[in-house]
Amino acid sequence: MIELLVCAVVLLPLLPFSLGVNAVLQALPAWLRALLLVALPVAGAYVLGGVAVPVGPLARVIQVLAAVTALLYAWRLLAVRELFVWARLQASSSWPLVWLAWLYGMPDDRLIAVALGLSLPAAVLTLLACALRRRLGGAYLGLRGRLGPAYPRLTGALVVALLAALAAPPFPGFFALLAVLFAMPAVCVFTVLGVWILWSWAAALLWQHGLFGDPWPRPVGTSDLSVSAGAVWVLLALIAVSLGLMGSWAWWMR
Repeated sequence: MIELLVCAVVLLPLLPFSLGVNAVLQALPAWLRALLLVALPVAGAYVLGGVAVPVGPLARVIQVLAAVTALLYAWRLLAVRELFVWARLQASSSWPLVWLAWLYGMPDDRLIAVALGLSLPAAVLTLLACALRRRLGGAYLGLRGRLGPAYPRLTGALVVALLAALAAPPFPGFFALLAVLFAMPAVCVFTVLGVWILWSWAAALLWQHGLFGDPWPRPVGTSDLSVSAGAVWVLLALIAVSLGLMGSWAWWMR
């Protein structure tokens, strides 16, 4: 049991292990980071599903560590304007919620679905950050300005991805958070609600810096997403919304 818990802590890192995992992720190429942002939590949820839920002091320690980790990284998001870092920290804030759901007896299959629903938006934001960096260099989203007039399709994809990241309905993350909330006792619900509020606040600040203000002039030699790439992003958004609606139906009909 201890060996599996240690493995789960590496895959779904809690403080202080999350510091090392974040440092490793930041040093990796963006495509590999996006892949790991999805693979790590899903694997961690799978490992947790095979571990008996502890009781007594160990359960309380895990609960406190998970709550502190989730709230700390969500609070840290408020000061971040760099999209690569924002996506990584948002994922680090969502992973402890999987631990809380596990502690309160969420079934194995639902635990994996929650991990996937909460982590996938961070991977999408990482890929969009690559597109922004190619067009604007290292200063993207670091200055106030309106990206929409220069890159309307890319800005639309960014807005939708941020909505998914803050777990807005009807995206899967919304129903994943509802599942976590309904699995927990009323005393612990405030932790999840606090994390949810901080995500929304942080996303609003990101929008304020990147989507409002004076128009950002398009750098010479750059272009918006192509029509075909925009169509792919629209298709992905529709798939995500469809999965969210199916999750809603499954939730209310269970």
